[in-house]
Amino acid sequence: MDLVEEIESLLQNGSNCSLPVLLDSLKSVVTQKICTTETVTADLIDLEFLEDVKNIISYENIPVFFGKTLRDIKCIILDERLREHPIFIMYKGPKKLIISSVVLPHSPLQDREYTSLEEIITAFKKHVDSLSTYFHELERIDRFCTIMEPVEPTFKDDYRRILLDDRIWLHVEVTPEGLASNIHLVGQSELWSNKLQQGLLSWDHDKEIIENIMTVFDLVNFPAGSRKSSTTTTISDDRPMIEPSLCGICLCAELPESPGIPLPLCPNPPCGVYFHRNCLFQWLVACGGGRPPPFGVATGSCPACLESIACCERDD
Repeated sequence: MDLVEEIESLLQNGSNCSLPVLLDSLKSVVTQKICTTETVTADLIDLEFLEDVKNIISYENIPVFFGKTLRDIKCIILDERLREHPIFIMYKGPKKLIISSVVLPHSPLQDREYTSLEEIITAFKKHVDSLSTYFHELERIDRFCTIMEPVEPTFKDDYRRILLDDRIWLHVEVTPEGLASNIHLVGQSELWSNKLQQGLLSWDHDKEIIENIMTVFDLVNFPAGSRKSSTTTTISDDRPMIEPSLCGICLCAELPESPGIPLPLCPNPPCGVYFHRNCLFQWLVACGGGRPPPFGVATGSCPACLESIACCERDD
C-alpha cells in the first residue's frame, strides 16, 4: 500500500476519532514513508503543517476542519459574543498558506500569504475583535428593519438597504469602526429626501445607527414586510424580508449577470413599476440610438408610464 492509499484509508476509517488522534496517525504514516520534504506533491505531506494544526486544536481550542483534501482547511473563530466566523484557508506548500474566503468585510489580511496556521488565527482573532461594533450595528439593523438588499445579508456585506415605504429604500454602509457612511435614498420622494437632508446635519455618531435613522425620519417603528422563506443561514432569523418585485423590462426578479433586485427607479409615484438598474439603463441607451450617454447617465421616458426618467449605469 502506497502513501496515498494509507492516508485515504486513515481518513475513511478515522471518522470516529478525534482530529488530534487522526493527525498523530497521519504523522506516523508520513514519518515511516519519508524523511524530509521541502515541497508538497500528491505523495507528500508537510509534517510541520500537521503539527501546526494539532497545536491549534489542542492549545488554541479552535475548531479545524479539512475539506476534500488536506489542502483545504476551515477554522472557526468565536468573538466575545460567541458569534462564529469561519475562515477558509488554502495550503499551497510548506510555510505558504493563503486565505480563500472569509465571511467578514474585506481587509488587507485576506491578500497576504502566511507561514503557519497559528499566524492566521492570531491575525484574524485580533481583526474580529476590532469589528465588534461593526457586528453589533449590523445585527441591530437586521433585527429591527426590513432589509431589501442584500437578499441574504451576512457580515461580509457592509451595507444594507432598508425599506422606508413601498417605493423608497434607505441605503446605509457601515464602516469597520461601526459608523454609518454613504447614506442615501433609493427611489424618488421629496418628503423622504427633505427629511434625510435635514437629518444628516444632526447625525450623532455616538448613537447607534438604528437610533439615528429613527430620529432622522421621525419613525416610531420601521415598516415591516412579509417574511421571505429561505434555507440559507443569515445573521438574524427574526429579520422580516420582502419578496423582490419583478423588473418591468426583463420580467425577472433576479438575473445572474445583473446583481441586485428591481428598484423603484421611476420618479412618477403612480407608476409603481420596478426595474433592474442595468435593464433600465440599457433600455434608455437603446432608445437613444445606442450611443454611450454622457457622464454615464442615460435619459429618456419610463417604459411603463412614459414619464421622463434618468438612470446611471451603476448605483454609486
